[in-house]
Amino acid sequence: RYNRGNYEFDQDQRFDREELRIKMQVERFGLFREDIRDLVEMTVSKMDLYHLVGALFLKMIVIYYCEGFFIHAAPVFLVTFYYGSQACAVVYLLMAIWLAMHASISSHSYATRLLTRFVRLPIPGSSQLNVLNARYADFEKQGAQMLRVPFVREPTNSWQQRSQL
Repeated sequence: RYNRGNYEFDQDQRFDREELRIKMQVERFGLFREDIRDLVEMTVSKMDLYHLVGALFLKMIVIYYCEGFFIHAAPVFLVTFYYGSQACAVVYLLMAIWLAMHASISSHSYATRLLTRFVRLPIPGSSQLNVLNARYADFEKQGAQMLRVPFVREPTNSWQQRSQL
């Protein structure tokens, strides 16, 4: 009865320790996932801002290109340079808007890949949890270890555990 009580106490302590380890591991990976989400949100928010600013600049250039803002007739070479620079600005702004959208979408997809493949929560399966629970049948399989006198024989006097599945 004495050794069975010790076995129960040891198994309760071991289960509590392993339960705490699993909880801490899940919390740790939760922090990793939160870090990834924060980094992605920073990238996406910056790209969304670039997208908005680029769209506003593009709107103003289209308005200037269609309506113009000359009060008096300007020399032809200046108007040619003006519309040429406006056309270049349209091309650069379209490319900036496109790249900002591409960066935002790429960041989202890469974050999804990281969260689903590399930083998954380490939730234990039923076979791992089955190893943690103690059964009296396991105690009875100990053989001579059941009849041991604590602190008398060797210092590494411990109970045998079930093997991992």
